[in-house]
Order: sequence, then structure tokens, then C-alpha cells
Amino acid sequence: MFFKTLFRPQIYIPFLGLTLLILTPVLVKSPFLLHIVIITILYAALGSAWNIIGGYGGQLSLGHTVFFGIGAYTSTLLYLKFGLSPWLGMLLGAFLSMIVAAIVGYPSFRLRGPFFVLSTIAFGEVMHIIAINWRDVTGGSVGLGIQFEPAFKNFIFSTKVPYAYIVIGLLVLILAVVTLMEKSRMGYYLSALRENEDGAKVLGINTARYKLLALMISAFFTSLGGTFYAQYILFIDPYDILTLSLSIDMALVSIIGGIGTIIGPVIGSFFMIPLGEFLRGTLGGAFRGIHLIIYGTILILVVIYMPQGIVEKIRKKYRVLVSKLPGFRPEEILSLRMVPGSHILQTANARSFGEHPTPFLLEVQNLSKYFGGLAAVSCVDFRLRQSEILGLIGPNGAGKTTLFNLICGFYAPDDGQILYKGKNIEGFRPHILCQKGIGRTFQIVKPFGNMSVLDNVIAGAYCRAPKNAIARAKAEEILKFVGLWENRNLIAKSLTLPGKKRLEMAKVLATQPDLILLDEVMAGLNQREISDATVLIKKINEEGITVMVIEHVMSVIMSLCHQIIVLHHGEKIAEGAPEKISNDPKVIEAYLGEEYLIARG
Repeated sequence: MFFKTLFRPQIYIPFLGLTLLILTPVLVKSPFLLHIVIITILYAALGSAWNIIGGYGGQLSLGHTVFFGIGAYTSTLLYLKFGLSPWLGMLLGAFLSMIVAAIVGYPSFRLRGPFFVLSTIAFGEVMHIIAINWRDVTGGSVGLGIQFEPAFKNFIFSTKVPYAYIVIGLLVLILAVVTLMEKSRMGYYLSALRENEDGAKVLGINTARYKLLALMISAFFTSLGGTFYAQYILFIDPYDILTLSLSIDMALVSIIGGIGTIIGPVIGSFFMIPLGEFLRGTLGGAFRGIHLIIYGTILILVVIYMPQGIVEKIRKKYRVLVSKLPGFRPEEILSLRMVPGSHILQTANARSFGEHPTPFLLEVQNLSKYFGGLAAVSCVDFRLRQSEILGLIGPNGAGKTTLFNLICGFYAPDDGQILYKGKNIEGFRPHILCQKGIGRTFQIVKPFGNMSVLDNVIAGAYCRAPKNAIARAKAEEILKFVGLWENRNLIAKSLTLPGKKRLEMAKVLATQPDLILLDEVMAGLNQREISDATVLIKKINEEGITVMVIEHVMSVIMSLCHQIIVLHHGEKIAEGAPEKISNDPKVIEAYLGEEYLIARG
């Protein structure tokens, strides 16, 4: 069995690649070429470390030079001042980098987009200035030199070959960690928050925790690279190891090769680093600076014509090659199987929030929310029983989605309270409320576009599932239930609008909610698609899930809901059964209009 597995193309091609990499230090006789090999592999390792937070986590950090510098300075200072072996200094520097990453990352992750990027640049520049001016410790601009005393305990060798094997080992270690992470809970969660952070939160993902964990792991491996560089060059200074250009290079090898992929940073490094060295060596002297222009032009062309990275261009050809080799076996698709439980859509009742002493699942009492003095929601109150379908209607801007955001924890109420299963949930964040049994969709669909349909739902299933096999099995069930089983291997962004709407519901259903909030899941659909969506919502409700739905299609609302609430200018103007609402003069005047009465006949 072992040998059958070993001789599958999916295994032996990477194995052959690793074998070639291991033989390279022996085959390359030129010290200069071997130096390029070592630097190339080092950048592949640094790019792979950066890719954990920048590629999988989607957080574009340009301050990673700090962790590189911490690793270099920690091991070097401990060696020079206390005689501590750099092997131990390497680990101490790595753990120090993790601590610094946690301290700096926690407040920085409150920022998004360019503001987060700027904060990481500022962090790197501050550390650069500190290193220049703290001369008694860092040596300032003069730097620190390490005496050449070859010995294993000193992490100093008389030839470049040992350095080559050490950096190969570092790269293999990082790639092994990334490979294990990619198909774990953390890998799914990081990919989900990269694609859409709000969409990840409503699946029970603590985005702050996983971003911080990814940054700490990334900082750990980047710091190891810093120590290796210091011991390889035997000299460090702030202008070499604490520069913005170093952080940019770490990011570029990942972006050019293929961000968010295992092999992408390796491909990017083996493309960029030798190219840069070749241009510098051949053109740098005769035509000062022209190598930078050519290098930059090549990078621009790669970004324009290969926006997903070089790996995207070679992936299809690689799959074709693998499929033609002996021993090829397509990825096995797990058979559809039931997760133990009485219902396909097992709810979170087993993890109920408190004793649930009241007959009401959800109680909203005198709820208000103001934005700049404008009341988006004003003194709204209602009660929702278990297994009911409650409709929420009203004109655009009436406060319907704001009310959903208050219930789900995206907004904090300015007044009033929300009771879920008899307990006040004010102050609970979206991921906590999801874990307690409240799920929601968004008015504008938020699929994880670059993940497969199946992986989208697996990310939601991890809210309850302890293991990957259970999460996958639950995701398979849900996809069959919502009618997306045939599309399970498609990239989510390639789905049609109705498919994306169903995927939104599938992701939330995978978290096994007791209460699901549906925000205009029929918007943009034709009559047949609306009918199919209505049937699906009824099936969901029949499984014991309570539903609260915002919708503008009145025929659906009137036939689907047990009770309806009408909002106008943030205030509740009516509540009751569909028949009562359809005949309420205030509702007709504010929302339905006389045309509705005429159409109803």
C-alpha cells in the first residue's frame, strides 16, 4: 500500500523536485552560482512564510523586515555578547518575533485595506530608525560583524554547501507546515477571511484570532530566515536587514509566483531572484540602473498578463502531464453520507444559549440605532417563536438591514436590548452569535469567490465539526439539500446569481443555526427562480429552523410568512398575520400602494 501511494504522480513529482533540489549543492561547483541558489531558496522560504498571512490570510504586510531583523539581531547579539550558539539564538529570536507580532498585530488588524498596509510600513520604518540610533546595542549604521570561526555550534561553515542544505531544510519545513495548514480548519478560515471578512464572521470564524495566529506563525519562520542570513553573510546592519525593499521582495515572490498557493512563492523566487542577479551582473556596471528598469518592466508584464501568478499558467499543463503518467488516480470524492442526527440540517439546540425559559426564540425590546443623529432603527420591538417564519418588509432605507446587523452583532444598539433564548446578547460579536445558533445571509452576496463551492460550505461546517472529514461530510449533505451538488467543484465566483444565492444559504446552513436571517435572497431572480427559492426556504423551516426574511416580493412574503413586521423610517408601523398586514391602511400608504390592492384583485 505504501509503495502504491509513493508511486502516484501526485507524490513522486514533488518527490523528484525535492531530490533535484537536494542534489543541487553537490552538482553546482561555482561558488557564485551556489550563492545565487542559496539566496533564491532563502527568498522562497521567506516568501512562503509571508504567504501564510499575506496570501492565505489576505493581509498585505510590508513590515515583515522587522521579524527578519529581530531574528538576525537576536542571534547575533546573543552570540557576540554571551557566546550563545546561534542555533539557540535562532529559536529565541523566532519566539521574540512571535511576541512582537502579537503585540503589534492586535491593534493593526483593526485597520483594513491600505490603512493596514501603511501601519505595517510605519512599523518597519520605526524599527529601522531605532536600529540606526541604538548604537550601543545594534552598532548603528556601522553594523555588527561576526568573526569567521567555522564550527557547527557557531553556525559558521568553511564552504557554502552546508548553508545550502540548511536553507533547503528551512524551505521544506515551511512548505510542510503550509501544506498541513491548507486543508485544516485554519487554512479554510484564513482563505475565507481573505475572500470576505464579514462573510467569514457570520460563519462563526473569529477573524481577529486567526489573523493574529497566522501573523505569529509567519513571523516565526521569517525570523528563522533572518538568523540564517546573519550567519551566512556574517555581517548585519539596518540598511541591509531592516529595509522596506526586503519586505516588498518577500511579498513580490509570493504575488508573482501565485499568492495563496503552496508552490507559488517557490516559483516566484526561482523566477525573480536569478533574473535580478543576472541583470545586475550583466548590465549593472555598463548601464547604471538599466537592470532595474528591465526588471521592473518584466514584473509589470507578469502582473498584467498573469494576475493570478505564474502558477496559474502552469497549473493546467501540470495537471495534464500528471494525468498522462502511470499510476495516476484522480482525487477521490467522498461519497455522500449522513452525519449522525435526526435531521439533515441538524440545529444548534444541543448547544443552546442558557435555559431558554421563554416560549420565544428571539425578543427585541425597544431597540434603537442612530447614525449621526438619524434614527436608522427607532424603538422597535417584536417576538419570534421557535420554528416560525417572520417577514420584515418596508421601503428602501426603512432600517431592515440595520435591524439584521443589530441582531447579528455587526452594530451595537444605542438603546433597548435583544434577547436570544432568554438571554441578552448585547456586545456579542458576529462569530460568537453564529456559534450560539444565529446565522445570516447578506443583501449583496458574499461568496468566497476564489474557493470552490464545496470549500465554501466546508468553511461554514467547521463551526460545529471537530474534524475535516466530518466538516466535508456535512458540506456534501448541505450542497445536495440546496441543489448545488453538481456544482461542488466549481469556483464560487463562476456561479450564476441564483447559484450564489443558494451558496449563501448553504454556507449558513452548514453552521447548523437555530435562527437564520435571510436578507433579500430573491432579489434579481426571475419568477421560476423565486419559486424554487421559496420552496427551499419552506424546506429549511420544516427542518425546525426559525427564519426571519427581508423581501420585496410581496407574493412570496404573503404566502411564506406566519407573521410580518413593517418598518418605515426606522419605526415599526404594523405587525401581524399576512392578511392583516395586506389590509392595513398605514402599510398600504407607506409601502404597498394602491397598485398592490388592484393587482391582488
